[in-house]
Amino acid sequence: MPQLLTPEMTVGERNRMQVYAAEQAMLRMVREGNINYQDALQTSMSLSPGVPVHGRDPLRQMKTSVIVFTTLVCRAAMEGGLSPEIAYPLGDSYIQTAEDSHDLGELTALAPAMYHDFIYRVHYLHANPNYSHSIQKCCDYIELSLDRRVRASDLARLVGYTEYYLTLKFKKETGKSVSQYIRDAKIERAKMFLASTNDSVAEIAERLAFNTPNYFIQCFREVTGMTPAQFRKALLR
Repeated sequence: MPQLLTPEMTVGERNRMQVYAAEQAMLRMVREGNINYQDALQTSMSLSPGVPVHGRDPLRQMKTSVIVFTTLVCRAAMEGGLSPEIAYPLGDSYIQTAEDSHDLGELTALAPAMYHDFIYRVHYLHANPNYSHSIQKCCDYIELSLDRRVRASDLARLVGYTEYYLTLKFKKETGKSVSQYIRDAKIERAKMFLASTNDSVAEIAERLAFNTPNYFIQCFREVTGMTPAQFRKALLR
């Protein structure tokens, strides 16, 4: 479990701890097949540009970073259920592409493409077999829209149902109302922000489109039994 960054840490310790927490959040996205991974990926990349090995050849350094990143993602995907018979050849293919590349721009684009590929493969493994195509589509849309206010009417338009029929079908298949499902998805994302960033409760509430910080705290307590501050404190144990 990620440690909380504390004022007593040195600057170097805080930086390393933050990089580690962000990296773990990024790899957790792979293990979960979480298609709403952009925040975790951007946070990790902004904190660490790659393997801290400095040489005369920037191309070689970038290749090393992509290869290490691919190896980590490949392992996380297998932990998430992707078959080694699929994961290893796929990872090897990306590593070979990186090794054969002679262009920094191509390598820069390769890393996120590889990450996206592995996440979606795990995501499809985790897709609930009891969900119809339309409800799975709604769930995916919710995951990709946690920074916005999503309503049942939006989902109904997405799949071509009336709002009344959509809400009934959604509850029957997921066991939750649309609003409960959205709330729970947002709280899961909030946990990631609390564990891997220094963002304040108010900033996280805004990032996840809660009306007010107090409403965010209320929802967080309803789902987890503790406040966001208490959740962060618990990470120290």
